[in-house]
Amino acid sequence: MPPVESGPDWAAIAALIALAALIVAILAWRAAKTQAAMAESQAADARRSADAANEQVALGKDQLDVALRQLELEQQVRREQQEPYIVVDIQPSAFVSKAFLIVIENIGPTVARNVQIKFDPEIERFMDTDGMGIFVLAESFLFKNGIPAMPPGRRIELLFDFGYKRLNSDLPKEYTVTVDCEGPGGRPVETMTYKIDLRIYEGTEQLTVKNMHDGVKALENVTDELAGIRKLLPYERANPTPRRANPNL
Repeated sequence: MPPVESGPDWAAIAALIALAALIVAILAWRAAKTQAAMAESQAADARRSADAANEQVALGKDQLDVALRQLELEQQVRREQQEPYIVVDIQPSAFVSKAFLIVIENIGPTVARNVQIKFDPEIERFMDTDGMGIFVLAESFLFKNGIPAMPPGRRIELLFDFGYKRLNSDLPKEYTVTVDCEGPGGRPVETMTYKIDLRIYEGTEQLTVKNMHDGVKALENVTDELAGIRKLLPYERANPTPRRANPNL
């Protein structure tokens, strides 16, 4: 009896196809995993590069800000070195006992123009209330209209008040003084503000310095005393000496 021819083993073929598909799927999965890892690594590198770039940008911005501030500061220093500098203070007089002076001085290197000085509160003097003051200082031209120009080294001294009366009065002892002026080229100078407190002189004593005015006054006193002595002499009473006119009058 001849052998019976069998058909293809479809089950084996299907198994082989399934195995091949599985192998392909595994290879595809591994390739995809590798690609994903590479993509993730590239993304991480890109993030690190972006972070580094952002840090560089921030660092560059900080350096630029520092450079701009330094440039600003240098420009301000150069500008201030060329500007007038007006100082206002109330000080005891070195020559008149118990007197307080308002001192205005340009200690800068250039001319100050249109100098405007404001006291807050407005200046009040004990002298203005007891009749000793001839003028009301707050109404003076200087404080109403300002100083047209103050060259370098120019110093103005104004009689403010007498200390012992002022310090024992109810008048203000603290002042805020603002100074505005124009520098080279008419450019406004930064407003200067000064705090003045007269209470620092309470309970203190000041020494005055003898100067030429004191010498002249002493000589005048000596001259008057000598004249009085001469009048007491018998010869002078009989033959009075004509008093010579002062050539300086």
